[in-house]
Amino acid sequence: MTWRVRTKGDVWRFTVAISAIVLLGSLGLRFGMLPPDLAARTLVPGSAMALMLAAPIAWFVGRRMHEVHRLGTRLEHAINHDLLTGVHTRRAFYERTGPMTGGGCAVIVTDIDNFKGFNDRYGHFAGDQALRQFAAILTGNCRHADIVARFGGEEFVIVLSDAGAGEGLAVAERLAARVRASAIYHGAHTLCLTASFGVAALPPGGDMDIAIQQADRALYRAKHAGRDRAFLYDPGCDDAAIPMGTAAE
Repeated sequence: MTWRVRTKGDVWRFTVAISAIVLLGSLGLRFGMLPPDLAARTLVPGSAMALMLAAPIAWFVGRRMHEVHRLGTRLEHAINHDLLTGVHTRRAFYERTGPMTGGGCAVIVTDIDNFKGFNDRYGHFAGDQALRQFAAILTGNCRHADIVARFGGEEFVIVLSDAGAGEGLAVAERLAARVRASAIYHGAHTLCLTASFGVAALPPGGDMDIAIQQADRALYRAKHAGRDRAFLYDPGCDDAAIPMGTAAE
């Protein structure tokens, strides 16, 4: 049996359970080893002593188990989430998307336009602020079941569960508009960002890495077409991606 002490309420339940086990064990030993009349006479003081010893120890152990659980949860979160932006790491991305390949998904690759120049002009503190805001826009405009991960630098990957390429493009265009409309306040400066997006479909049973490569090729086309837009990967085109919708016009 594995004890899991996740909350303060679990600490109380653990204490009660351990105390009850000790009390029952004490009663069993008393009536099994002592004459019945002596066991009856020592029932109340013996039980009280067993509880006085067991309850504080169980409470102390329960508290420590609760702290270990909290530390373990924080460590797991730190391993699976990017320290700066709070979105999933690449490692956690592949762990979470593994079970998703059975159904169709839309994959979006995106990064901030001209981010190196932004960093050089305003400094790394402003760049970090921009990355945090960018990640917040991505996560705030996706569903809970969708996955947002930082793959490195200013590049992020989004997986939209149970979505096709058209839905993915619509989401990418909406995200591009949200990024464009969101100001960053850095000292006396009001700064603006734009981002480019590449979208690809991941069919049921498809390869995630291939879908990411296809979305990345679409992102490359979006960059060279002027940035601040979304492109959809099209395997039937020699150019590998075609602009669709208002974001690509």
